[in-house]
Amino acid sequence: TATVSRAQLLLPFPQYTSVALANSDTASSRYYSFYFRAQRRLSNGLSLLASYTWSRSADNVVGLNLGGTSQITSPSGPQDAYNLNGEWSLSTQDVPNRFTAAITYELPFGRGKQFLKSGRLLDLLVGGWSVNAFGVVQSGYPLAVTQPNNNSLIGASYQRPNATGISPETAGSTADRIDGWLNPAAFAQAPQFTFGNISRFLNVRGPGLFNWDLSVFKTFSFRERIRAQFRAEALNATNTAYFGPPNTTLTNSQFGLITSQINNPRLVQLGTRITF
Repeated sequence: TATVSRAQLLLPFPQYTSVALANSDTASSRYYSFYFRAQRRLSNGLSLLASYTWSRSADNVVGLNLGGTSQITSPSGPQDAYNLNGEWSLSTQDVPNRFTAAITYELPFGRGKQFLKSGRLLDLLVGGWSVNAFGVVQSGYPLAVTQPNNNSLIGASYQRPNATGISPETAGSTADRIDGWLNPAAFAQAPQFTFGNISRFLNVRGPGLFNWDLSVFKTFSFRERIRAQFRAEALNATNTAYFGPPNTTLTNSQFGLITSQINNPRLVQLGTRITF
């Protein structure tokens, strides 16, 4: 045509109105980890299995979609399709610290145990009890800060803002930061036809996970082949909230605010199991 818009001229192939990329083999990723495991097999009524993982995961594309967990908002494509090195950052699923533990302890009372082992009635009262605990403690996921996409006209999937030199991380406990997890002064909008200079994922994370499930079992033996077990279980026994990520869209009125909780409050359930 006699005149062509600047946006059209900035497209990768300006002679076409649209071009679709069927596939690409230019993605790359890197993962490092250290894994430690401690196990005590059942001895004197106690068994323990604990593990700790330190890791670092980086890539230049979103290789795993965790959106279903309400944890993160992932960029759908590159900011600049001609500079995938500019997309290199922490991965969506990067969790540098994760600790898990499973503990079972059979109380040393009742028949066949060390204490209070004589008498049928005494065994019914204090025998057959066990305490169980399962815990997970892990870091939060890295956050991806974006802005309104001023570059959609040139085919950019999204646009990142620029860094101002101020730290985006706020101070305080999780409860103190609910209404201000990110500092908006750390970012400035990138103009149209430019690319923001912050990382795809920042080394600033959403809330971490701290969860312990506790249970108490009581086993009864009525006859040789008939057994019953009473169970009392407390899920999220410490009633610790696992908050969702903050809003990470610059210019949004709720930027930096956390408005969701992922896990349930403490849940207590009782049950009985009979085997014969």
